[in-house]
Amino acid sequence: MHTSSARGAVRPRVTTATATATAGPRPGAAAVGPPPGATAVGSPLPLPEPADEPSPHQLFDHACRRLLGRGQAFSDIVVNQIRTEVPYYADPVLAPRDLPQSAYKGVRITLEAALDPGRMADVERYTRELGIRRAEESRPLDEVLHAFRVAGSEVWNGIIGAVERDGLGVQRHLVRVAELVWKSNDRDCVLLADAYRQVAKGVASRHNERVRLILAAVLESRNDPAFIRDAASILNLPPDGRFAVAEIRATPPVGRTPDAAPEIRGMRVLRHTGGRRDVLVAHLGDRALDALVSALDAGPGIRIGVSPVVHGLENLSRARDMAGLALRTCRGDGEIARLDARLPEGLLVSRPDLSAELALRVLRPLYELEPADRETLIDTLGVWIEKGGSAVQAARHMLCHRNTVLNRLRRFEQITGFELSRPRDLVRLTLAFDALQLLGPATVLGCADTWDRDVDG
Repeated sequence: MHTSSARGAVRPRVTTATATATAGPRPGAAAVGPPPGATAVGSPLPLPEPADEPSPHQLFDHACRRLLGRGQAFSDIVVNQIRTEVPYYADPVLAPRDLPQSAYKGVRITLEAALDPGRMADVERYTRELGIRRAEESRPLDEVLHAFRVAGSEVWNGIIGAVERDGLGVQRHLVRVAELVWKSNDRDCVLLADAYRQVAKGVASRHNERVRLILAAVLESRNDPAFIRDAASILNLPPDGRFAVAEIRATPPVGRTPDAAPEIRGMRVLRHTGGRRDVLVAHLGDRALDALVSALDAGPGIRIGVSPVVHGLENLSRARDMAGLALRTCRGDGEIARLDARLPEGLLVSRPDLSAELALRVLRPLYELEPADRETLIDTLGVWIEKGGSAVQAARHMLCHRNTVLNRLRRFEQITGFELSRPRDLVRLTLAFDALQLLGPATVLGCADTWDRDVDG
């Protein structure tokens, strides 16, 4: 991503012969071997150094001045090397537009600071500004550091090349300043990364807040076409994709909503939090709704409602409403309710007032019985319905005889006046039973006074 302003952290590309020629003792290392004047067995005699040979630092300065003189031409070489070694920077869409200008400035400041140590503050300032800018642009830090090191390595290779090409001196003498160069580059990499991370925290926080607000607006039926286009861009979601919404409710004190959205292969899931309820928005892509449902976990104190699949970002508000309906059909914790499998129950909870009145009109005669007798009849009806209308299966489930089940059902018919063999009566009985289970006896009986007033009137 970015060319470095400091000398490279990537080791120079050298051949074996060059590496051998440049190998030598580290500056300041203690000499180990025969005493002065002696020659180790089998060792060639040392060659005398020319009297006018420049010192390592003078040689380094001469090379830096040559590279500064090449200006833009050398900077272009650095840019080309970055694009060669860092695919992200070779991509015309992903690469920063200011790469050539930034590379030129970074190389110039680096070389000028090499000649004048008093300019090191400029290097530090440039490096920090680079980290801040790349963080604000949301460039990947690994790619930024990679390009930074490639640039530093290319500057070092340019110095070696200038010494060799222009005959400035003995190339191996540069080894004595190499360690300082690498330490400087490593320090600048740390400065860049620190500046990047500090800004990235704030950028991520602002971006996350923006995403949260936009997602909340989309879920609240902001379906203006222009807004949907902008929201799709901010949320990084296709405006015409396939979506589903899941609503999660935690029941205190045991229930805890998940800390993060589930990770599902081939599916992007966004999470919107609010109190004891979380909303998950899943871009399904080409995957089935089952893939989302199977990844959800309704643990202790948790209930989850899942909407059917909707097409288009503008329908997320409708999907959230349907997920909320599905959630309301849950009869206990640990349930995951899909609305497409509970449409009758969804109808009931969407109009609880009508559902309660239906249950009361159908089941009210049972409330003239003793509570234990009433519960036995209602439970028997429920098991019989769940077992597909089989008295045998219901009897097995309730640990009683088949005739016992049949007798209870006949008594149920006599009390309510509805016959289970008549389709319309069976539909009304089933809906009334479901309404009683979903809304509870208190809600059903709560509309009794209103019903009585209507009858009296």
